[in-house]
Amino acid sequence: METNIIRFVFIINTIALTGWGLLTNYMESHLPVSITYIYRYGKFNANVRHTLAKKGDIPKRWFKHFYIFAASVSTVILCLISYKHLYDGKIPEIIFTLLDTLFGASRKPLVPVENLILASILLCVHCWKRLYETTCVNIFSDQHISIIHYVLGFIHYAGTCLCLIGESEGFVRGPQTNRSWNKLTTTTIACAFIFLLSTYMQLHSNFILARLRKNKDGVVVSHDYKIPFYGLFEYVSGPLQFTEILIYVMLSLILWQASTFHYVTVWVIANQIECAYLTHWWFRKNFKNYPKKRKMLIPYVW
Repeated sequence: METNIIRFVFIINTIALTGWGLLTNYMESHLPVSITYIYRYGKFNANVRHTLAKKGDIPKRWFKHFYIFAASVSTVILCLISYKHLYDGKIPEIIFTLLDTLFGASRKPLVPVENLILASILLCVHCWKRLYETTCVNIFSDQHISIIHYVLGFIHYAGTCLCLIGESEGFVRGPQTNRSWNKLTTTTIACAFIFLLSTYMQLHSNFILARLRKNKDGVVVSHDYKIPFYGLFEYVSGPLQFTEILIYVMLSLILWQASTFHYVTVWVIANQIECAYLTHWWFRKNFKNYPKKRKMLIPYVW
């Protein structure tokens, strides 16, 4: 029986994250400090001391490495797709072998060409925008993350980019259909618009966070945490997580014929819900004047 390695990896990640998160959130007092320390990162672990676990720490600002990698890989994938479908190029055999190994040799061309091209452009735009945010907008403190989080970031973006082509026309052996932009539905175009709006709102939220650490002249004067206001912060504690979930849900809808990409989306939803929960909990715990009407993740709802 063939194994879809990419699907398996994201299923395991989701189960592990959800289980570990539930244990940490609701049974923290009964768990070893090393377990909770590795799971949480940055400000969530600022007051925890664990010498052995700290040996696996790396600077939180290394988040930017994810996006250097993601922007590069998503660009290569977009170039491959363009080369194949716009210039009728021949995909190297090594690419087919790699995809057969990761997705199974019996994989099918489930995603039509026009959806593939649209999704790859959107993902590439998002990855480059995230690279811009982490290198030019975000102001990182001296907090740290676990090496586990660091490795998971690379796994996520490698798997996400490969999922674009793993089950798409042009990257599966066999006869191909012709590209036709007329096949793009109103729903697909609407999803693309929501995707772009979400990634813009994510950028806007990062600008708000960055301004909290600058003076009126734009000079960084502090690395302290403050309560953010304006934009989506007026409604939720986790606008970055809310928009990230929207981004991947929109990609899933554009690639709805695929069978593997949706596992990436489920992983993102689980990950971002936990991050939003920790953010909401941390701000309410550390700021007594934190707005009571502000929801955790979904405006007016939750």
